[in-house]
Amino acid sequence: MSDDQTTGGVRRFGRRDRKRSLDPRGPLFPPEDTPEESPQSSDDSAPITEETEAAEAEELPEAVVAAPNIHTPKSKPAAVKTVPPQPKQIMANLLTVVFLLATVGMGALVVMIAQDPYTPLNPFPPFTPLPIVITATFLPPTATPPGTVEPTATFTPLAVEASGAEPATFSFKLAHEEPVYAPNANEKGCNWSSIAGTVTDKQGGALDGYRIRVTGNNLNETVFSGAALTFGTGGFELFLNGTPQAQTYTVQLLDPQSKPLSPAYSIATKESCDQNVAVLEFIQK
Repeated sequence: MSDDQTTGGVRRFGRRDRKRSLDPRGPLFPPEDTPEESPQSSDDSAPITEETEAAEAEELPEAVVAAPNIHTPKSKPAAVKTVPPQPKQIMANLLTVVFLLATVGMGALVVMIAQDPYTPLNPFPPFTPLPIVITATFLPPTATPPGTVEPTATFTPLAVEASGAEPATFSFKLAHEEPVYAPNANEKGCNWSSIAGTVTDKQGGALDGYRIRVTGNNLNETVFSGAALTFGTGGFELFLNGTPQAQTYTVQLLDPQSKPLSPAYSIATKESCDQNVAVLEFIQK
């Protein structure tokens, strides 16, 4: 039986077919014409008998039996299955939505409280002071005898006397009618003109913080007692100009609330260098 012989319509694969299937490629270089080999030099030319086919069948227990022009069908792609959402994933999505809604609501609440701290939605409202209720108290009128005219308040101006006068309403006065003139003791020397002095009580104690107002010759200045210790405790000094001049000024002592405590005195300055400081001494009566 030859290789081309078929049995029962089914072709069997022999050793030649197996060699062809294992080495389908042809030689790299075409073989030269060689004389045909003798049947004895090749095992492939040996006659194939039923025993040989049986042996080959035993060697190839899984022989490939194929019909000519039979193609293997291609496999279809597997269908994509849609996995339904799990309960845990649904719960996580719900919690996320609830958290976002709570965040938006909290932001809106903060804005409302910032605009109106007294809103009822504010858990910590600011303190509201209690209202003050003022009630009127009726006082009965005092009985006055018939025909008596009730007194009315009248304003009586205080009389301000001329310079040098000492009315009883003033509690301070100058210790001397005329100022004491002295030369300037600082480094300016003769390039100086000022009005200075002290303010003391009845026992001679210094009084600080009292006002001394000096006006005249386009001047309206106020100095405080205790600000110039050159003239002692309770001393004061007001610089007038850089050269000694013969001028006239008005000087008056006031309390810390600017109430007049002494008359307005007329003080004259000198133009000599050894009398360029006019020293005053206010004392309490």
